[in-house]
Amino acid sequence: MPVGSSITLIFFAIENGVDYVTNVALYNIHGLFAALSFCIGYYISTFYKGKLEVTLSLVTSFIFYLVIALILSYVPPHIVFTPLIVISLMLIATIYFSKKENYKIEKKEKVSFSDLAFRSIITITIFLIVSSLPQYVSANLAGIFSAFPTILLPLLLIIHFRHSNLQARTIIKNTPFGLSSVVIYSLVVYFTYGPYGIFWGTIIALIASISYVAIQSQILKYFKIV
Repeated sequence: MPVGSSITLIFFAIENGVDYVTNVALYNIHGLFAALSFCIGYYISTFYKGKLEVTLSLVTSFIFYLVIALILSYVPPHIVFTPLIVISLMLIATIYFSKKENYKIEKKEKVSFSDLAFRSIITITIFLIVSSLPQYVSANLAGIFSAFPTILLPLLLIIHFRHSNLQARTIIKNTPFGLSSVVIYSLVVYFTYGPYGIFWGTIIALIASISYVAIQSQILKYFKIV
């Protein structure tokens, strides 16, 4: 679900105005391509097991993300083709990863206070950094970084630390399935924030993204694609 993007775009709208969000919403969809690159980079890096493997995964995923983000910042998004291309990439990644093995957590542990604190601190820090970007960078870059995998990153690090690279790989492989819902969310925000305002625009966008996930899930299962 578009948890990270929704909160970031709400902050953008409150602090910079609805018109600003309308300008950056399509770049948020661009940013999902960079988010997918982040996932691919992290996934590839999990095949290395050894000292500093978590650090390697983190560095690799950030490099993948930044390269694509910077390239896309020079590519103007299109109201039709950008969503179609990104959704197609997400579906291709979903189908590809669905054939890969899932690695279950063998030793289940209760979520500790330290884990919750770590996730909260990392997530809040990322939100604060991303939400302040409009003051320092152009609207296109701010829009792209608004799609940064804010919620995913702390979870990945905890799973990788607590368990292994295999469990982290499992989370990554199942991520693209939901990322396409963020495309729908941002697209609806683009059309609704202006006429309906932040509150109702957000509600309509969330309903649209939830509906999309439900429909996509049924279609893929019906045709036994995943």
